[in-house]
Order: sequence, then structure tokens, then C-alpha cells
Amino acid sequence: MCCDRNMKIFLIFPALWTFVQSAHILGVFQMPSFSHQCVFQPIWKELSLLGHQVTVITPNPLKDPTLVNLTEIDVSKANYQIMQKHGFQFFMAKEQPVHLKIQKIFELNYELANTVLSDKRFIEVYNNSGVKFDLIIAQTYISPILYAVAAKLQVPFVGVASMGGWIGSHYALGNPNPPSLYSEMFLPYHGRMNFSERFRSTLYYLWSRYYLNFEALPKCDQIARKYLGNDIPYIQDIEKNMSLLLLTTNPILYEPRPNVPTVISMEQMHIKPVKPLPKDLKQFLDNAKEGVVYFSLGSNVKSINIPEKLRKVLIEAFAELPYKVLWKFEADDLPGKPENVLIGKWIPQQDVLAHPNVKVFVTQCGLQSVEEAVARGVPMVGMPFIADQTRNIQRLSEEGAAVGLEHTTLTKEEFKNAIFEVVNNPKYKQNVKRLGEIWVDHPLPSLNRTIWWIEYVIRHKGTKHLRSPTADVSWFEYLLIDVILVLLTIVSLALFILYVAIKFILRMIFGGRKLKQN
Repeated sequence: MCCDRNMKIFLIFPALWTFVQSAHILGVFQMPSFSHQCVFQPIWKELSLLGHQVTVITPNPLKDPTLVNLTEIDVSKANYQIMQKHGFQFFMAKEQPVHLKIQKIFELNYELANTVLSDKRFIEVYNNSGVKFDLIIAQTYISPILYAVAAKLQVPFVGVASMGGWIGSHYALGNPNPPSLYSEMFLPYHGRMNFSERFRSTLYYLWSRYYLNFEALPKCDQIARKYLGNDIPYIQDIEKNMSLLLLTTNPILYEPRPNVPTVISMEQMHIKPVKPLPKDLKQFLDNAKEGVVYFSLGSNVKSINIPEKLRKVLIEAFAELPYKVLWKFEADDLPGKPENVLIGKWIPQQDVLAHPNVKVFVTQCGLQSVEEAVARGVPMVGMPFIADQTRNIQRLSEEGAAVGLEHTTLTKEEFKNAIFEVVNNPKYKQNVKRLGEIWVDHPLPSLNRTIWWIEYVIRHKGTKHLRSPTADVSWFEYLLIDVILVLLTIVSLALFILYVAIKFILRMIFGGRKLKQN
């Protein structure tokens, strides 16, 4: 009986496997940032290993010759030049209002889209390859321009993000997003907002609706049509037809919220098994019996870009610590480097965080860095600069897994006290381990779950059956502007009628008395 059952499974499984194994998948990933691309790389690698024919345009190719089903179009040179031109100093400046940063991100995306769509190798893919693609996977980072490739090729597409969803993505899919309940990811609010936060959140909501509909989306549509022709639908309609939106979220940093069926959560996609450290780095960590402070501001902010005043505070504080310090510093030399500090342009962060002598991770609190710290059980001192980093450290502090600092006003004593607090108080280590257990407690590992949903779209040629009707509700209807106007009209009309009636009655009463007196 057991053998018969196993034989049936053995016979059925290949049939199911054949159903999706020969799909042609096109991946479009434009953002020149390793912290973004390291989330997506496991997806296209796994799809190719499962037998799918995968073509990817990316600024961070894997360049793995063993992946025989994978073709990568490398746009690293052009895209990173664009990023370098725009720089991150603007985004790091906290005095810059969030709406100006959003406009700047769109401008960055306009250039990236022009570069990607004008690449001759990519033109051959979307114009002349003759390959019938079954699915497109496109990076979701505010701008929907590159979704238009799916409309050009007339195939379903999946959006994938290396963080939570931007407010425009929630609009497009009809995901509930009232500004009184859910803060936009570029705003530093979390959980229940006070009046001031709700007021600012509402203003941002109204501004983003205006900016998208009247400025950003028309420009996105113009760029898409320049390369893909005028036969495609309007860019907003293309975005609304997204089959899935895969977001890198988790139940700790992102508040629980109702999602439409096509919004799927991922987490810790890029976490890998621990690998041996380089010999010199291993020796440094092994010999640090007193403990190690690991300091890195990630692949976007970068230590080399921080203000001179802040760098001086860090150097002075590190010099007075009783610990060794490993600092990811993107230059050959650090002026004034203390004796207990080792610098490196590139550091295998996941493997360093796994070393038992690392006591605390001083981080900018980018989502991928936080995921790595939680996966390795290392408590944090957070120093947020951009995007969702402020919200991340707020939540980690509330959970007792980190201490947050404001880098613009940071003093040497504040920095040292934060490190001593995290190193010496065992609650931070315990809470990080607790969060790690929550993050990975799912029926399926995150990568398996993600691949299953991608293949689900391929099997059913899209997800029209899961589409939320709220995706077709205009902002005018969503905000009940029409209903409010009708109600105001009715109330105004009723008040006017009441006013006329009272005036008529008073005239009748007092007018009659006047006639009698006369």
C-alpha cells in the first residue's frame, strides 16, 4: 500500500512540474543598489534552477556560469553612473521635505528607464527576439514606467519590491490605504498617529494623489510610449493590471493591515547560510575577546558620505571604547583612525554578524541590514538617514531590540552610552532572538512561497480572478468627494429652505401686526 502511494506521488509530481517548467520569464530590475538587488537575485536564480528560461536586465548580475537557463543583460555601468550623478546627499539631508525627495526619486527613475529601454540588447529582447514570454517580473520602486514592457509584450507581470509598498502602488491595486491609519513608508510615522501626524499624513496623501495624476504619471507614460509605441494602454491602467505585488515586509516593522489578495509578503529573501570568513578578518574577530562593535551604513548611505562633524564624533567615541571596532569605510584610508578600529571597503556582513564576538551592530537601519542582524541575533544601535530607516528604528526600539540615535545632533557621550546600553543589557539580545523566531515562522520558507506565487501567475495567465474592484475606484470616489458634495448640497439646500421659510413666517407675523397697528 505504501509503495503504491509513493508510486502515485512519483507519477503525479512530474506532471505538475512539466506544467510550469518551460516558462519564459523576463526580469526588469533597474535600481543600481546592491541592497535592492540582493533581494531579487535569489528569485531569478531559483526560477532558472527550476527549469524556467530566465532573461534579466539588471545592474547587479550574478555572473554564475552554472546557471545555464539564465541570460543576464548587465547595465551596471550606465545605471550606477546615473546614481552617482544624483548622489545620496540630497536624500540624507533631513531638512529636505519628503515631497521633494519623492520628486527627486521620480527624476532618478526617469533617467534609469530611459537608459534601460534604450539599451540595444534590451531592445532586441522586447522588439525583435521572437521569444514569447509568459511572465515579466519588474522591480517596484515608485515609478511604473518599466511595467509598460509587459503591455508591449502582452503578458502578465509581477511587481517585486525590496521594501514595503509605496503609496502609489497601494492606489493602483486598490489596497486600503486611509492616511489616518497607515503611514506612507517615506514618512516617519508608525502605529496609531496623533493629530499632528494624521494631519501631515493627510496632506501628503492629497499631494501624492495630485502629483501622481497630473505630473508623474503623464511623464512616465510619455517615456514608455517613446520606446514602446503608442499602442500600449495609459501607464496608470497598466499598473492597475499588475498580477501580483511582492513586498519585503514583516509583522514587526510593518503594522498589520488588510491587503487585497494580490499583495504578498516576503521576508529575509537574501539571507544565506553562514560562510567562512577571510583569514585576516576571522583573526581580528577571534582575537577580540572583549567584543566587537560592527559599524556599517549600508550600500546607499555609505560612511564616506557622512558629514565631517559626525565622522569626528564617531572616531572620538570609538577611540574610547573598550571594544574592537570593525568599520565598513569606502576608502583606503580613514584620517584619525583609532588603534582599535579596522576598516574595510567591503565586508561580508552576514558572516561577520554571525561571529559570536560581535556584540552590537551600529547601522543606518536599512531593511536588508535589519533583516541580517535579526537573522544572526545581533542587537542594534540605529542611526537612520533616509526612506524607511526612521520607522525601522522606531519599531526596533519599541520592541527592545535596539537603541535609536539622531545623527544630526549626536554627541560622543550619547553614542558611547548607546553602545554600552546595548552591549551590557541582555534584554536587547533576547528581544532580537524573539523577533527572529517570529519573522521565520511560516508554513513555507519565504523563497519557496515567492516562487509558488510567481508560478501561480504563470499557470493561470494572470490573476484577474483575484483583482480587487477597488482598483477601479477613482480617487474622487475613494475619498467620497462626490458623496460629500451631494450631502453638502442637500444640507445647504435644506438650510436655505429653512431660512426662507422662517423669514416668510416672521414676515407674516410681524407684517400682520404692523397692518393692525396702522
